[in-house]
Amino acid sequence: MKKTKVLQFYLDNIKPYSDKIPYFRELAEIVWNLIWKLKLTLKSIWFSVDMKKIYWISPQKIIYGLERDYLFLLEKNKMPEKKLFKIGEADWYIIKFEDKSVYQSFYQHFIMGKQWSETDLYINVSNKTKGEKSFWRYSSISDFYNRCKMFDELYDDIKNNGIKTQRELKKNSLLKEDRIREIENEMIVYIGSEGELLYKNGQHRLSIARLLNLDKVPIQILHRHKNWLKFRKEIFAYIRREMKGKALRPLLHPDLSDVPSLWSDKRFEMIKKNLIIKKGTLLDIGADWGYFCHKFEEIGFQCTAMESFPKNLYFMKKLKRAERINFNIISKSIFDYKDSEDLKDDLNFDVVLALNLFNQFVDIEEKDLHSKFVEIFGKIKAKEMYFQVPENGGMEKIGKTNKCKNDYISSKELINYIIENTNFTYVNKIGEERNHAIYKLY
Repeated sequence: MKKTKVLQFYLDNIKPYSDKIPYFRELAEIVWNLIWKLKLTLKSIWFSVDMKKIYWISPQKIIYGLERDYLFLLEKNKMPEKKLFKIGEADWYIIKFEDKSVYQSFYQHFIMGKQWSETDLYINVSNKTKGEKSFWRYSSISDFYNRCKMFDELYDDIKNNGIKTQRELKKNSLLKEDRIREIENEMIVYIGSEGELLYKNGQHRLSIARLLNLDKVPIQILHRHKNWLKFRKEIFAYIRREMKGKALRPLLHPDLSDVPSLWSDKRFEMIKKNLIIKKGTLLDIGADWGYFCHKFEEIGFQCTAMESFPKNLYFMKKLKRAERINFNIISKSIFDYKDSEDLKDDLNFDVVLALNLFNQFVDIEEKDLHSKFVEIFGKIKAKEMYFQVPENGGMEKIGKTNKCKNDYISSKELINYIIENTNFTYVNKIGEERNHAIYKLY
């Protein structure tokens, strides 16, 4: 029997009597927890992932949900985007989470101020609880109103105290009626074939978290599509083989959050704190796998990632699709930007990040270094630029100009050199990480 049928059978036939049997619920909880933990342990071993791990993510990242009732979709005139995959014998369909009846009803009640009796949820329940058949734990309208009181209490509790894991709330009175499902009652997310996060369980808390604009909510990932698992293994293998076990920058997908990285979030926080412009256009030169474009798009920037290395482009595009991020990608080196249809003119952006710029010079002949360096910085027409250089020195043999007679340029000389060859007037050191200084030019 499917889990949902087992639960419905319990609610209809066992629950009315179980409450009268001493310690029945406590024993049932123990048995259910043991079975559930065993199932998660076996899955963790088989897929090489921690199925019990709690992830804290932005609720806004969960854009889609799963809907099993295709007739419901037709009634609501909300066609699914595509079939996800079979879970057991059932087909589940992907729909926007905000199209779900529960979210719509919570919005109507908590944001628009409607009574519960005026919401879509009430209409669904009243239509489907006629007679003696129960629907979604409700056997009558009276049960529905009792449940709504719990929703009001839950909303107030999360608003005033924040959201907590089920383990933290284990003794909370709001969960007593669901005690038998407590171990399974965390907000559950599945991962689709492209890495997209799909709601599966916990829609009441997720709806409230989205309406309250909470920064983070706890979730568990209990199902991963085989295509995503394949890509996930590919990332781990590449990092282990080619990058000495560490990604260059943090990976932002929750299912990759355990991957260690060479650089932390410190540089992003430094730049964010020092920005003059809070929203606008941003170019990241040498974007690697798109970390900075991900982060700055989240705070309102229209971002462009410039990257020429094929393997970096491959992972960047895959991760961008998984996170449903919209930044533009230019698959060329900065030296080829004139030939790009995306950049016909100068580099006109509000903000330019040149944190990985030295890597762009690897394939440049020594005799061309000076002209290429001047070419890049002379074409940048940004309002502010963030530039990274090793604290103990700059570039070797950038070009023996009249200004620079030595084969080696110090950090200070290099920054002055940039100021003289660009439209920037001022420079400030805003911090450092891993013995690399970050400068703000404006």
